[in-house]
Amino acid sequence: MHPRSIAVLGGDARELRVAERLQRLGHEVRLFGVEGLPNPPVPLSATSQEAVAGATWVICPAPGVNGDQLYAPFAAAQVLLDEPLLAASDVIGGGLIMGRASATVRDLQERMGFRVFETKDERHLAIANATSVSEGVLRLLIERTDRTLREHRIVVVGYGATGAAITDSLLGARCQPVVVARNKLALERARQVGAVPTPYDERVEAMAAADIVINTVPDTSAIPPAAFPRLASALVVDIASPPGGMDHAAARATGIDLEWARGLGSRAPKSSGDIRFHFIEDVLRVHDTTS
Repeated sequence: MHPRSIAVLGGDARELRVAERLQRLGHEVRLFGVEGLPNPPVPLSATSQEAVAGATWVICPAPGVNGDQLYAPFAAAQVLLDEPLLAASDVIGGGLIMGRASATVRDLQERMGFRVFETKDERHLAIANATSVSEGVLRLLIERTDRTLREHRIVVVGYGATGAAITDSLLGARCQPVVVARNKLALERARQVGAVPTPYDERVEAMAAADIVINTVPDTSAIPPAAFPRLASALVVDIASPPGGMDHAAARATGIDLEWARGLGSRAPKSSGDIRFHFIEDVLRVHDTTS
């Protein structure tokens, strides 16, 4: 693999880990909007345009975009993934690697002719990252509660890779979570591991009886407005990627104690970063055909 110019935009310690490993392979890597360190091992750019200038590959954070705004909690200003930014790069000669492309990115892809490689549909990555996310959820719950977790009535909405890992962690803490899922297979698997299965169309009643609701479903109807008045005394933790699993503004307006806990994979940044690095390394090896 020939050395490439790579820009890493936004993110946290996971993206820093990815950048470090790419640099070790001999690539020219520039960062912008990533977690700041006194002596960063990878060069930091002053602006996002400076970071992408001439870069054939642009890497965006796994938690994805909110509209056209990248997940960049350490950036002084918003990082927008728009045409002026991508036009400053040479991404047409390589590609854009991100969690999930927005409609805007898809439109830019069609007009500008670059390739997009998404991680959100890579099932093995979701499974690999689920452990660090579930540990992050437990840490958050422990910090936010004043009783042992097993004394709380907990509902987990969704039983995919992440929902299953969270359920397993709660069971390990001697909780008996209620698992809400759409299909019978997921409900039966939840029953087998010791959780209380509940059909998806009964989720509002299940949430109304909960002290803690954890949503993993990336659909704003997962926690519908009809549930908001019944969640006044609950802690709601939404870990879904943008736009989330509910209308956050409307939920907060009703007084719901809401945590939109994005980026929980940063609980173990080296582990999560290594998982993502191997995906990126494979993309570069297979799809980088530039001379």
